[in-house]
Amino acid sequence: MRESNNRWVLWTLIVITLLLLIGIGYSIYLYQVINDSRTAGFDDTKNQIETQTSYHDVHSIQGYYGENSYHVFYASNEDNEERLIFLPLEGEERELIVINTEDMMSEEAILDAWSSSCDTCTFADISPAYEDGEALWEITYHDKDNQFVMDYYSIDGESLEERYTYNKMFR
Repeated sequence: MRESNNRWVLWTLIVITLLLLIGIGYSIYLYQVINDSRTAGFDDTKNQIETQTSYHDVHSIQGYYGENSYHVFYASNEDNEERLIFLPLEGEERELIVINTEDMMSEEAILDAWSSSCDTCTFADISPAYEDGEALWEITYHDKDNQFVMDYYSIDGESLEERYTYNKMFR
């Protein structure tokens, strides 16, 4: 009787271990698939920009998906001047939208200004955005009422252009 009891415990542990290993393997696979789809086209964009334009040292590529979709990145030109560049992902003529980084407020400065105006907020993310023909800073956070908020500041940091607030659906 004791031997069959031990066998049952052993098989239970083996099955649980196998299920955990399968779950961990599937989680890793799913993460890689999601991350690959999130960064799809970044390498192609980098190669295209570096070979077909005067910009080199393309770095910090990310996607912006607003009314129109863009690949957003920083790159240096032939004079080693840093630029913020938006590459439209749709349309026949995909002209680069180039912003001189000297004409914009730095990410750190805009965050400092934002945090001093909203000391009870919980910061989520900041990224460059492009809407209605204007480059913007998109700051996302949770406010004191735990609402999700998206603020759009002008790229020079002088004004708040738009704010979207989303209430929690479930409490």
